[in-house]
Amino acid sequence: MTAIPVAALLLAAAVLLPPTPARRRLRLPSSSLRRPGRWVAATPMLLAVTVIVIAAPLALTIACAGAATVLGIRRRRWTRDRRRRGEARAMADALDVLIGELRVGAHPLRAFAVAASESGGEVGDALRAVAARANLGADVPSGFRSIGAASSVPEYWDRLAVFWQLAAEHGLAMSTLMRAAHRDIVDRQRFAERMHAALAGARATAVILALLPALGLLLGQIVGAHPLRFLLGGGLGGTLLILGVGLVCAGMLWADQIIDRAAA
Repeated sequence: MTAIPVAALLLAAAVLLPPTPARRRLRLPSSSLRRPGRWVAATPMLLAVTVIVIAAPLALTIACAGAATVLGIRRRRWTRDRRRRGEARAMADALDVLIGELRVGAHPLRAFAVAASESGGEVGDALRAVAARANLGADVPSGFRSIGAASSVPEYWDRLAVFWQLAAEHGLAMSTLMRAAHRDIVDRQRFAERMHAALAGARATAVILALLPALGLLLGQIVGAHPLRFLLGGGLGGTLLILGVGLVCAGMLWADQIIDRAAA
């Protein structure tokens, strides 16, 4: 087995491994050594990669590496979309609490602190950082924008920065501006959820079309044509296997691009 398929499989394994969260990357090495759960979970996959490298033909190794890479890319895209929808919902809920506090006459700093305490996850941490920044007299709009730079929904944080700046410079009511921001986020979230549901059929169709060649191979084996023996035998069969898997992977990525462009 040459170094090319080994490198390809290691690259596919790296794509499939989940990225380390930013908070964990900022910890000291000793802290990370006490948390081996990520590597323990990846051990079965690494063992499977090792077995494939040792026992599988070269063409199958390259084809599996390409398929694993595409699956890893699609998995990361799905995780990013799920995080985006979750953060949008959390922001809408936090702004709902914030508006309620402003309506009863609470100071904006107090309202942000209450909204941060009622929210969890990244949104709650971000709001607590904003409240602390405002208490120290720092530039709050720049704080919103710096949070948005690391967020999955940066446009929402930029909008909050603009609204805070309008309230500070022109004396506009904070409650009115936050209601506008809340309405905008809720409307965008509802539209995104409708588009996600409407495009679910297109995503399922793309997956079914990608699996049709495998169904053809299965039918060929049933009728006695032995396509797997031809494809795994090397030579022309191995070349066709690599080419076919490559075309299927390219088609999946192309379909994802079309669907994401329609949802944007």
